[in-house]
Order: sequence, then structure tokens, then C-alpha cells
Amino acid sequence: MVRRNAGFRRLYTANAVSQVGDWLNVVALLSLLLELTGQGEAVALVYLTRFVPFFLVGPSAGVLADRISRRGILVTCDLLRAGLVLCLLFVRSPDQVWIVYLVMTAHAIASAFFEPAQAATVPNLVSREELVFASALENSLWSIAVAVGSAAGGIILALVGRDVAFLCDAASFVASALFLHGLPTGVARRDQPRETLAAEREASEPESSGFVNLLGLAELREGARYVAGHRRVRALVITDSCFGLTLGGVLVLLAFFGEQVFARGSGSGIAVLYTARGIGSFLGPLVAFRLGGHDQRALRRGILWAFCTILVCYVGFALSPSLWVAAAFLAVANAGGSTLWTYGSALTHQIVPDEVRGRVAAAHMGGMTLAMSTSTFLVGFLLDRGIGARPLMGACGLVAVAPIAFWLAVQPAFETVDMHEAGR
Repeated sequence: MVRRNAGFRRLYTANAVSQVGDWLNVVALLSLLLELTGQGEAVALVYLTRFVPFFLVGPSAGVLADRISRRGILVTCDLLRAGLVLCLLFVRSPDQVWIVYLVMTAHAIASAFFEPAQAATVPNLVSREELVFASALENSLWSIAVAVGSAAGGIILALVGRDVAFLCDAASFVASALFLHGLPTGVARRDQPRETLAAEREASEPESSGFVNLLGLAELREGARYVAGHRRVRALVITDSCFGLTLGGVLVLLAFFGEQVFARGSGSGIAVLYTARGIGSFLGPLVAFRLGGHDQRALRRGILWAFCTILVCYVGFALSPSLWVAAAFLAVANAGGSTLWTYGSALTHQIVPDEVRGRVAAAHMGGMTLAMSTSTFLVGFLLDRGIGARPLMGACGLVAVAPIAFWLAVQPAFETVDMHEAGR
């Protein structure tokens, strides 16, 4: 598919370049914050600056992705992010840490517009039958980028310092924009039958004001109604969002385990753990596809087993005696997490029509980031008030009990649709 599809190949290559740069940035930034502040809340706050804008801006970004050129959104956001990353070069002392929070907030706003546009672009570049494989390829790319970028970040920090990592990240966004510039314009199709949208406006509804139309609030309301009115889509959004309750706190804790619990300074411990995340994330969906298949029933079953894997392995991480044992548990946990995200994305792409795909992607990311923000804040707050990193990591794993129970409870909604389609 990558070899014969020029559009998807461009998108894939652009993501490869920018995501490797992103993970160089993460290792350098977390190491910088812990060196300058040593506080859990500082790490939690920088993650919140990455998450909260997705929740606040994401719905409007989804509307924009369904109204104007998706290619234009992607290129513009990449160039903005390149300039923002360069501002991190000015952070040299504890009293300048505010620059980090300001820059990462603006960076997240740009990313909040980028992600729905990208998610809505993929189904326009590949066939319906290839969507599952496109999701697996995207997830594998993210996983390789985590592993390569994190390992390279540790090496760069050790050899030439953080500034080079930030410069490489900025350059990666410029390169990504050049690749994306060659994509088709990518304006949402309007050929979906009106009856497929639970969000269709009532015939008697008064015309919206110009201000409402300018903000896209009518389309935003339409997308929200679509999610609320489709049980399967609603179940997927809620389930993936619940994963954020586990993941947000874990991201804060990984920096502490790498730098303090396992006593590896200068970013090396963080680099090892994030490299393990990438390796596990890469292998997870590939193994899951091989063992379980990729029809809709297999995708739903895979989501359940992915949550079970996450629960067991994060508890195992919390009990690990060394960095390398913890890294092994983390790799398997992220195999489960990447399988969960890949399978959820594939199911969503198959179910949701193109006309509202950008808004559904934004709702998906919004729910996920709200849950991650909540978990991130609580873990950072508790770390700085004497709660140990190991108990908190175990608690993050046990949180997965809730989405496991919910996913089991909503399966009848999927089974009903399966029987209906089989009857047709």
C-alpha cells in the first residue's frame, strides 16, 4: 500500500520525520524540567499544556477539518510548530520555565488542529478494505518513532546537549510540511446520504446566525449529535477515553522512574523506558493481527485483551526491581495500548461516514485528552505530596478494570448490528 499509493506514502513519510523529532523533544524536555525543578507537578503541568488544548480546541478543529482544505491545515500547523520548538532554546534557568509552558500550550493548539485533519485524510487516501492496514501502519510508525526518537534523544543529550535535540525537532516539522504540501487538497465529501447522520438538522430548526456559522457551531452540534446518537461510535469514544485515565499518569511516572527511582540521570533512564514503549507499541498490533485476525469481531475482542494486558503489566512495572525488568513490562503494556488504539481507530474508520469524520476524530481525541489530563494532574499532585511512584503506577494499572467492565457491557450493541447486517 505504501509502495503503490503516492498520497499515503507522502503522509506516512511526513509523519515518520516529524514524529522522530517529537520524541527527541520529549526526552530533552522532561530531562530539562526535572533538572531545573525536580518536581512532579512541573512534569504534570507540561503534559497538561499538551493535553488540555486538545480538549478545548479539538471540537472546533474537527469542524474546520470538515470545512476547508485538510492539506492546508496540515502544512500550516507543521510550520507553526517548527517555529515554536525553536523558542525552547531560550530556557536556561528555573525562572524561565514559564517559556516551556507557554510554548507547549501553543504547540498543542497547533497539534489539536493537525490531528483531526490527518485522521480525516487517511480514509480519503486508501480504500475501505485497506483502512485496518493503514491504521496498523500508522501505529507502527508511531511506535518506531518513539523507539528511534527516544534512543536518539538519549544519545544526543549525552553527546551534544539539548539544544541540538530541539533544533532537530524544528527541522523535522519543516521537512514534514514539504512532504505534506504534495497531498491532494482533501476537502470533505458531501455525498453521504442524509439519513445516515443522526446529526441531521430538524427541518423546522431556524437558520443559524452568521456568527454561529462562522464558528462552525452548527456543524459542531451536528458532530456531537452523531456521536451521541450512534451506540457503537459512542462506546468506542468512551472506551478509548478511559485508556487515558491510565496513560496520563503513567507518562508522568516514567520520567520519575527513569531519572530518580532507577537513578539514571541525564535523560538516559527516560530514553530506555520510552524506547521500550516504542518497541512494544510496534510489535503489539502485528502480533494481535497474526493471532486474532482483523474482522470486526476480532477487533472488538482484541480491545478487551489489550486492556487486560495493560492492567497486568503496569502492576508488574510497579513491582519491578530494576530498570530493565520495568522496561520489559512497559514494552508489553504498550503492545496492549497500541493494539487498543489501532483496533479502535480501525473500527471508527469503518463505521463513521466521511462527512463527519473530522468531528468524530476530534471528539475521540477530546475525550482521550480530558481523561489523560485528569490522570496527569492527580499523579503529579500526589507525587509532590509524598505518595510513592510505585503505588501510583500500580493504581494506574488497576484503573483499567473500569473500561474492561464497560466494554463487556456494550458488546450487545455491536452484536445487534452484526446480526442486522448478516440478515441484509
